[in-house]
Amino acid sequence: MRLPRVSRRTLMNAEPSVAYPENAERVKVGDSAPPVGLTRAVDDVEDTTVNSLFGSGKTVLVNVPGAFTPTCSEKHVTGFLENLGALQDEGVDNLYIMAVNDRFVMRAWDDSLELDSYREADLKPELIADGAGMIAASMGLLVDKGDMGGRAIRSAVVFEDGVVQYVGVDAGQPEESSADTIVSMLKTKREEAEAKAKAEAEAKAKADAEAAAAAAAAAEMDEPDTKAVAIGVLTVAAAAAAYYQQIPVPM
Repeated sequence: MRLPRVSRRTLMNAEPSVAYPENAERVKVGDSAPPVGLTRAVDDVEDTTVNSLFGSGKTVLVNVPGAFTPTCSEKHVTGFLENLGALQDEGVDNLYIMAVNDRFVMRAWDDSLELDSYREADLKPELIADGAGMIAASMGLLVDKGDMGGRAIRSAVVFEDGVVQYVGVDAGQPEESSADTIVSMLKTKREEAEAKAKAEAEAKAKADAEAAAAAAAAAEMDEPDTKAVAIGVLTVAAAAAAYYQQIPVPM
Protein backbone atom coordinates (compact mmCIF):
# COMPACT_ATOMS: atom_id res chain seq x y z
CA MET A 1 0.00 0.00 0.00
CA ARG A 2 1.37 3.38 -0.98
CA LEU A 3 1.51 6.00 1.76
CA PRO A 4 0.05 9.46 1.05
CA ARG A 5 2.59 12.07 0.08
CA VAL A 6 3.35 14.67 2.73
CA SER A 7 4.21 18.19 1.67
CA ARG A 8 7.31 19.96 2.93
CA ARG A 9 5.06 22.47 4.70
CA THR A 10 3.23 19.68 6.54
CA LEU A 11 6.54 18.20 7.63
CA MET A 12 7.64 21.54 8.99
CA ASN A 13 4.39 21.98 10.89
CA ALA A 14 4.65 18.44 12.26
CA GLU A 15 8.06 19.07 13.78
CA PRO A 16 8.23 20.16 17.45
CA SER A 17 8.03 23.95 17.67
CA VAL A 18 10.54 26.10 19.51
CA ALA A 19 9.49 26.80 23.07
CA TYR A 20 9.34 30.59 23.08
CA PRO A 21 8.74 32.43 26.35
CA GLU A 22 5.26 33.49 27.33
CA ASN A 23 4.37 37.11 26.71
CA ALA A 24 4.35 39.44 29.67
CA GLU A 25 1.81 42.28 29.88
CA ARG A 26 2.13 44.69 26.95
CA VAL A 27 4.61 47.44 27.73
CA LYS A 28 3.08 50.88 28.41
CA VAL A 29 4.12 54.44 29.20
CA GLY A 30 5.65 54.67 32.67
CA ASP A 31 7.04 51.11 32.69
CA SER A 32 10.72 50.44 33.30
CA ALA A 33 12.95 48.73 30.76
CA PRO A 34 13.02 44.96 31.39
CA PRO A 35 15.94 43.47 33.37
CA VAL A 36 16.66 40.87 30.68
CA GLY A 37 20.29 39.86 30.23
CA LEU A 38 22.23 40.74 27.07
CA THR A 39 25.39 39.06 25.81
CA ARG A 40 27.58 41.29 23.69
CA ALA A 41 28.96 39.79 20.50
CA VAL A 42 32.29 41.59 20.91
CA ASP A 43 34.77 39.85 23.18
CA ASP A 44 36.09 42.97 24.91
CA VAL A 45 32.61 44.28 25.79
CA GLU A 46 31.03 43.12 29.04
CA ASP A 47 27.59 41.52 29.20
CA THR A 48 24.80 43.78 30.39
CA THR A 49 21.01 43.96 30.76
CA VAL A 50 18.33 45.75 28.78
CA ASN A 51 17.48 48.11 31.65
CA SER A 52 21.16 49.00 32.03
CA LEU A 53 21.57 49.55 28.28
CA PHE A 54 18.50 51.79 28.14
CA GLY A 55 19.02 53.30 31.60
CA SER A 56 20.68 56.56 30.60
CA GLY A 57 19.56 59.19 28.11
CA LYS A 58 16.85 58.96 25.47
CA THR A 59 16.69 55.61 23.64
CA VAL A 60 14.58 54.50 20.69
CA LEU A 61 14.05 50.74 20.34
CA VAL A 62 12.69 49.63 16.96
CA ASN A 63 11.27 46.09 16.90
CA VAL A 64 10.93 44.39 13.51
CA PRO A 65 9.48 40.99 12.60
CA GLY A 66 12.67 39.75 11.00
CA ALA A 67 16.03 40.59 9.48
CA PHE A 68 16.17 40.81 5.68
CA THR A 69 12.38 41.00 5.32
CA PRO A 70 11.43 43.52 2.60
CA THR A 71 9.36 45.94 4.68
CA CYS A 72 11.89 45.93 7.53
CA SER A 73 14.91 46.45 5.31
CA GLU A 74 13.49 48.76 2.68
CA LYS A 75 11.06 50.89 4.67
CA HIS A 76 11.00 50.57 8.45
CA VAL A 77 14.72 50.52 9.30
CA THR A 78 15.66 52.71 6.33
CA GLY A 79 13.28 55.38 7.61
CA PHE A 80 15.23 55.62 10.86
CA LEU A 81 18.58 55.66 9.08
CA GLU A 82 17.38 58.56 6.92
CA ASN A 83 16.20 60.44 10.01
CA LEU A 84 19.28 60.07 12.22
CA GLY A 85 19.90 63.82 12.14
CA ALA A 86 16.29 64.66 13.03
CA LEU A 87 16.30 62.10 15.84
CA GLN A 88 19.52 63.56 17.22
CA ASP A 89 18.06 67.07 17.01
CA GLU A 90 15.20 65.86 19.22
CA GLY A 91 17.62 64.59 21.85
CA VAL A 92 17.84 60.89 20.99
CA ASP A 93 21.06 59.38 22.37
CA ASN A 94 20.69 55.74 21.33
CA LEU A 95 18.99 53.88 18.48
CA TYR A 96 18.58 50.11 18.66
CA ILE A 97 16.93 47.86 16.07
CA MET A 98 15.86 44.45 17.37
CA ALA A 99 14.63 41.25 15.74
CA VAL A 100 14.08 37.70 16.93
CA ASN A 101 17.04 36.36 14.96
CA ASP A 102 20.39 34.93 16.02
CA ARG A 103 23.45 37.15 16.15
CA PHE A 104 24.97 35.69 12.98
CA VAL A 105 21.90 36.65 10.95
CA MET A 106 21.85 40.07 12.55
CA ARG A 107 25.53 40.59 11.81
CA ALA A 108 24.93 39.71 8.16
CA TRP A 109 21.97 42.10 8.10
CA ASP A 110 24.17 44.80 9.63
CA ASP A 111 26.56 44.39 6.69
CA SER A 112 23.67 44.33 4.19
CA LEU A 113 22.27 47.59 5.58
CA GLU A 114 25.80 49.09 5.52
CA LEU A 115 25.29 50.40 9.04
CA ASP A 116 28.98 51.20 9.45
CA SER A 117 28.52 54.07 7.00
CA TYR A 118 25.95 55.59 9.39
CA ARG A 119 28.09 55.13 12.49
CA GLU A 120 30.23 58.16 11.69
CA ALA A 121 27.42 60.28 13.13
CA ASP A 122 27.02 60.93 16.86
CA LEU A 123 23.83 58.85 16.88
CA LYS A 124 24.96 55.36 15.89
CA PRO A 125 22.39 52.69 14.94
CA GLU A 126 22.99 49.32 16.60
CA LEU A 127 21.30 45.93 16.19
CA ILE A 128 20.09 43.61 18.97
CA ALA A 129 19.71 39.89 18.28
CA ASP A 130 16.83 38.65 20.45
CA GLY A 131 17.46 35.04 19.46
CA ALA A 132 15.08 33.36 21.92
CA GLY A 133 12.55 36.18 21.95
CA MET A 134 13.16 36.89 25.64
CA ILE A 135 13.31 40.67 25.27
CA ALA A 136 10.27 40.90 23.00
CA ALA A 137 8.28 38.62 25.32
CA SER A 138 9.29 40.63 28.39
CA MET A 139 7.56 43.62 26.80
CA GLY A 140 4.54 41.67 25.56
CA LEU A 141 5.68 42.10 21.95
CA LEU A 142 6.28 38.50 20.87
CA VAL A 143 3.97 36.81 18.38
CA ASP A 144 3.86 33.21 17.10
CA LYS A 145 4.21 33.21 13.31
CA GLY A 146 3.81 29.46 12.85
CA ASP A 147 6.43 28.21 10.39
CA MET A 148 8.52 31.32 11.03
CA GLY A 149 8.45 30.78 14.78
CA GLY A 150 8.33 33.56 17.33
CA ARG A 151 8.70 37.08 16.00
CA ALA A 152 8.72 40.56 17.43
CA ILE A 153 5.63 42.62 16.71
CA ARG A 154 6.46 45.63 14.56
CA SER A 155 6.75 48.45 17.08
CA ALA A 156 8.83 51.28 18.48
CA VAL A 157 9.40 52.06 22.15
CA VAL A 158 10.98 55.27 23.41
CA PHE A 159 12.76 55.20 26.76
CA GLU A 160 14.11 58.11 28.78
CA ASP A 161 16.52 57.14 31.55
CA GLY A 162 15.08 53.63 31.44
CA VAL A 163 11.40 54.65 31.65
CA VAL A 164 8.97 54.18 28.74
CA GLN A 165 7.76 57.45 27.21
CA TYR A 166 6.05 56.15 24.07
CA VAL A 167 4.83 52.84 22.61
CA GLY A 168 3.80 52.56 18.96
CA VAL A 169 2.57 49.18 17.69
CA ASP A 170 1.63 48.28 14.10
CA ALA A 171 -0.23 45.28 12.73
CA GLY A 172 1.07 45.85 9.20
CA GLN A 173 3.07 48.64 7.62
CA PRO A 174 5.07 50.95 9.90
CA GLU A 175 2.89 53.86 10.96
CA GLU A 176 2.79 54.29 14.73
CA SER A 177 6.31 52.83 14.85
CA SER A 178 7.71 54.77 11.88
CA ALA A 179 10.61 57.20 12.10
CA ASP A 180 8.38 60.08 10.98
CA THR A 181 5.92 59.38 13.81
CA ILE A 182 8.69 59.14 16.41
CA VAL A 183 10.35 62.37 15.26
CA SER A 184 6.98 64.19 15.22
CA MET A 185 6.11 62.92 18.70
CA LEU A 186 9.50 63.93 20.13
CA LYS A 187 9.28 67.36 18.47
CA THR A 188 5.81 67.95 19.94
CA LYS A 189 6.96 66.96 23.42
CA ARG A 190 10.03 69.20 23.13
CA GLU A 191 7.97 72.19 21.99
CA GLU A 192 5.46 71.63 24.80
CA ALA A 193 8.30 71.44 27.34
CA GLU A 194 9.86 74.62 25.93
CA ALA A 195 6.53 76.47 26.02
CA LYS A 196 5.97 75.37 29.63
CA ALA A 197 9.48 76.43 30.64
CA LYS A 198 9.00 79.82 28.93
CA ALA A 199 5.65 80.39 30.67
CA GLU A 200 7.16 79.46 34.03
CA ALA A 201 10.13 81.80 33.44
CA GLU A 202 7.83 84.68 32.48
CA ALA A 203 5.63 84.07 35.52
CA LYS A 204 8.68 84.05 37.78
CA ALA A 205 10.03 87.26 36.22
CA LYS A 206 6.67 88.95 36.72
CA ALA A 207 6.47 87.79 40.34
CA ASP A 208 10.03 88.96 40.99
CA ALA A 209 9.26 92.38 39.46
CA GLU A 210 6.10 92.77 41.56
CA ALA A 211 7.98 91.76 44.70
CA ALA A 212 10.73 94.30 43.95
CA ALA A 213 8.16 97.07 43.37
CA ALA A 214 6.38 96.23 46.63
CA ALA A 215 9.68 96.29 48.53
CA ALA A 216 10.56 99.68 47.05
CA ALA A 217 7.17 101.11 48.02
CA ALA A 218 7.53 99.82 51.56
CA ALA A 219 11.00 101.31 51.88
CA GLU A 220 9.72 104.68 50.63
CA MET A 221 6.99 104.75 53.29
CA ASP A 222 9.45 103.93 56.09
CA GLU A 223 11.94 106.70 55.17
CA PRO A 224 11.16 110.42 55.98
CA ASP A 225 10.54 112.85 53.14
CA THR A 226 13.85 114.77 52.93
CA LYS A 227 12.24 117.68 51.10
CA ALA A 228 9.57 118.06 53.79
CA VAL A 229 12.20 117.87 56.52
CA ALA A 230 14.24 120.62 54.84
CA ILE A 231 11.20 122.93 54.56
CA GLY A 232 10.37 122.26 58.20
CA VAL A 233 13.87 123.20 59.33
CA LEU A 234 13.80 126.44 57.34
CA THR A 235 10.40 127.35 58.80
CA VAL A 236 11.61 126.82 62.37
CA ALA A 237 14.75 128.81 61.67
CA ALA A 238 12.77 131.72 60.22
CA ALA A 239 10.41 131.76 63.16
CA ALA A 240 13.30 131.75 65.58
CA ALA A 241 15.00 134.63 63.77
CA ALA A 242 11.84 136.70 63.84
CA TYR A 243 11.40 136.06 67.54
CA TYR A 244 14.91 137.05 68.42
CA GLN A 245 14.68 140.20 66.32
CA GLN A 246 11.85 141.41 68.67
CA ILE A 247 13.94 141.05 71.83
CA PRO A 248 15.83 144.26 72.79
CA VAL A 249 19.55 143.83 72.97
CA PRO A 250 20.94 144.87 76.39
CA MET A 251 23.32 147.86 76.29
